[in-house]
Amino acid sequence: MVIIESERFEMGITLKEKVIARIKASPKGRLFLMSDFSDLSTNHSIYKIVVELVKNGNLVRVHRGIYQKPKYSELFGQDIPATPDEIARAIARKNNWKIAPAKDLALNLLGLDTQVPNRYDYISDGPTKTVQLEDGRTLYFRHVTQRESLMAETSSLVIEALKQLGEENVTEAVLRQIVSKLTDTQLKRLEKDAKNSRVWIKEKIKQMKEVA
Repeated sequence: MVIIESERFEMGITLKEKVIARIKASPKGRLFLMSDFSDLSTNHSIYKIVVELVKNGNLVRVHRGIYQKPKYSELFGQDIPATPDEIARAIARKNNWKIAPAKDLALNLLGLDTQVPNRYDYISDGPTKTVQLEDGRTLYFRHVTQRESLMAETSSLVIEALKQLGEENVTEAVLRQIVSKLTDTQLKRLEKDAKNSRVWIKEKIKQMKEVA
């Protein structure tokens, strides 16, 4: 019997067993990229194993090159699929982009809008790109300047939410809601990150400190 060295590790552990062990050690629902196994072997060898694991139900393909460890819900009696936000962050990790929620998604995450958006908007230091998900929802990544992309994510989230609302709709109640979602450290970082923002946004952020 010939043993292929690239498919066998010390103590007789095969590449497939190594991949499965890594998946089992991860939390349920975690999203994997091919690069998460790149230290084990070549992409071609890993891909063949991942395809087999998808067929066996050990992994679920959620998007091109992105796979989920199943997360079963006893309450609903079915696997819980990855959210669009989780997929967006996996795409960003795959492409080495930095992203932050924008527009209606930013409002939703701050509790300023209870509607679940059909399009998930993000600002990104990568190229402007639209990604259609299999469930019909859309991810939209909008390229921004390096200055904007270097902000803390919470700072970007708040500033994008304020832009989406518009100056006239940012009331004291809105500011209190935003402040309730931030730590003192995040609020201080927000003030620093907003120094080059529009005048009215800087004023609203100053007001946040007063209502904190």
